Amino acid sequence: MSVKVNDYLSASEPEKYKGVSKQFVMTSSDGLEAVILTYGALIEKLIVPDKDGKPGDIMLGLKGLDEYMASGANHGSIVGRSANRIAGASYEIGGVKYTAPANDGPNNLHGGKPSYQNVFWEGSVISSDEANAMVAESGIEGIAGINDEAVLLKYTSPDGACGFPGNLDTQVLYAWTTDKTLLILYRGVSDKDTIFAPTNHAYFNLGGHNSGSVKDHLLMIDADKVTNKSEFNVPDGTYMDVEGTIFDFRTPDRVEKVLTLDHPQTKNALGVDQNYCLNTEPGKFLCISTLEDPASGRKMETLTDLPGMQIYAGNHLGGNDQKGDIPYDKYYGICLEAQMYPNAVNIPEFASPVIKAGVPCYHACGYRFS
Repeated sequence: MSVKVNDYLSASEPEKYKGVSKQFVMTSSDGLEAVILTYGALIEKLIVPDKDGKPGDIMLGLKGLDEYMASGANHGSIVGRSANRIAGASYEIGGVKYTAPANDGPNNLHGGKPSYQNVFWEGSVISSDEANAMVAESGIEGIAGINDEAVLLKYTSPDGACGFPGNLDTQVLYAWTTDKTLLILYRGVSDKDTIFAPTNHAYFNLGGHNSGSVKDHLLMIDADKVTNKSEFNVPDGTYMDVEGTIFDFRTPDRVEKVLTLDHPQTKNALGVDQNYCLNTEPGKFLCISTLEDPASGRKMETLTDLPGMQIYAGNHLGGNDQKGDIPYDKYYGICLEAQMYPNAVNIPEFASPVIKAGVPCYHACGYRFS
């Protein structure tokens, strides 16, 4: 199938964004549809049929470009270059200390501005051969083939942006694979040693983006432990075994059990906002999570080669800028953010998010539907 390309303009300043803000409509040969914007390289819509074959949009989102640009919720965006939190908004690489904006209490969250989620990317349509070549170059095993056209987005984060070193050239490939997976493939290469730790911040609701709470969704995560957080919601270098806790999703269970404020790890976050230590292997694209909505019959598997996944249930959602008629409220969507561990740059025991100058780094995440 081909990809449709449209202008996606601001209501307040349409001419300013003409030619810069684009919308890519990707329809798979299986009838699945993903709509991608160049702003934030974000997923605007994700159309998936329910058990009766009726298509529905399972991606929470906002009314238009003005609302996306004003929001801090990062709906569907690629975030980084350093996703999640860095304790104290400071770190060292090669003995040099760097400081990032403290935009989440004393911590840095998702980089700051300008970062991936709040800039316009350069977008283009590429052939399936070009997309498959990029997958092959990544060396990540287990990614299914791509038969359709795909979308490639590019952005260079300049040296010193938000205090991060190096000119970091980033590419993000969005493609539908032959096994009904929406693939997100990241590539980063920098002229200095730097942090490259992106994620996608999609809020999913398999009942439909305006169907209410996700508390009855059934979640499975292939992880035996989570990283413990300090009072400031950032990993402190210790772990918690999930056995016997509310965080145990090794067998499918209702999301509602982690939407409690009665646990020290959920109280300050107003619900679940936790990094899971996945049973993944570097360089292998593995299924590490399932999410299912019994009412609609939709099921989504998450696949990745990354070591962690942040589970966040929209604890701070609100306002009236949503794309549907029903305002979003807390717990109306759930994020499954495949990632490097938060604060990994400051904790030597965690897999390092630092990439070496001149050496391309690849990571992948995918959402597979049935």
